[in-house]
Amino acid sequence: MSMLEEMNPPEHIWEVGSEFHWCDLPQPPFLPWPAEVRWYLLARHGIAALIQLHSAKKPALWLPSYFCPEVAEACRSICELFEYRDDPRWPEPDWSSLHPAHHDLVLAVNYFGVRSGISWQNWRVTHECFLVEDHTQDPFSPWCLNSAADYAVASLRKTMPIPDGAVIWSPRALELPQQPDSEAGEWSGSALKTAAMLYKTEYLRGQGGDELKSRFRDLQMRGEQRMRSSSISAVSPYSRAYIENGMPEHWRVQRLRNARYLLNQLPKLKYADLLFQEWPEGAVPFVLLLLFHSQNERDNCQACLQRQRIYCPVHWACQTENIEAIDLCARILSLPIDQRYAENEMERIAAALNAYAEANVAGAIL
Repeated sequence: MSMLEEMNPPEHIWEVGSEFHWCDLPQPPFLPWPAEVRWYLLARHGIAALIQLHSAKKPALWLPSYFCPEVAEACRSICELFEYRDDPRWPEPDWSSLHPAHHDLVLAVNYFGVRSGISWQNWRVTHECFLVEDHTQDPFSPWCLNSAADYAVASLRKTMPIPDGAVIWSPRALELPQQPDSEAGEWSGSALKTAAMLYKTEYLRGQGGDELKSRFRDLQMRGEQRMRSSSISAVSPYSRAYIENGMPEHWRVQRLRNARYLLNQLPKLKYADLLFQEWPEGAVPFVLLLLFHSQNERDNCQACLQRQRIYCPVHWACQTENIEAIDLCARILSLPIDQRYAENEMERIAAALNAYAEANVAGAIL
């Protein structure tokens, strides 16, 4: 039985994906955070703090061409940005495009939690810089747990039901920025998103209709907008209290179970391919990814799923001049597999994709 089914009475409103709703308190056993971490409202705040820590050397920040554009926008005003070519379809970056100075920061990304990190470890041996690894999409992957990077960062709100929250740490025990004031953060955006999570829980319990959905969607968007414009801030007290003990181990187990189950349930899709079907031992994928043959096909399928209350995001709408990254953004779609769901939801996702395929064969888009 899924978390959604446990929470809701029979008349609940069924949907999959989109922002987290408020869930029950996390239960042990926990996967603990590193011993020495700094807590931030957003991961981009932690990255900005690392740049400021090394500001005397005037470092540049190297970001992959395929990456969340909001991080780049947040850091643009405090350092020089460079881009190197990387793509989740590749086993490793295009190393010829990456040539940092010894005091620069280089951000390496474990795309969707399914990379091993070996190629980055080998590259780091012969290249002096400050290597920062982004483990947002699997904070407990083998790569993350065995990291030898200078720094690591994870946006915890992407894998856990909290309105805000991120951590940075140093696998090499290097100096970290000072912890932001835990009593004077910019938490108004987080408060709006917390309210949205509570309203969404009511909605999923069948305690309101479209008006309630409009209310929590408005709060989500306004909260996100406020956080996007915030300066470096500590994590909100609510989020830190919720996740300070670590990630519940069973959440990660459920995500892995969902990934494997959905892979086995997916029909053969003539209009799209799975971007990956395997991952390193001990890793847990963030989502399952479909790569469509065209943007029009992706958009049609996404709209069809939305009409069935299956909300599949695009990770990410990148802002880059790199042709490969732009092409990937236009054709990719993420299938949600997180711990809120179980076999029932995975079966309905697979059935919806199969129905879409059959409708295409019949020449009629649902």
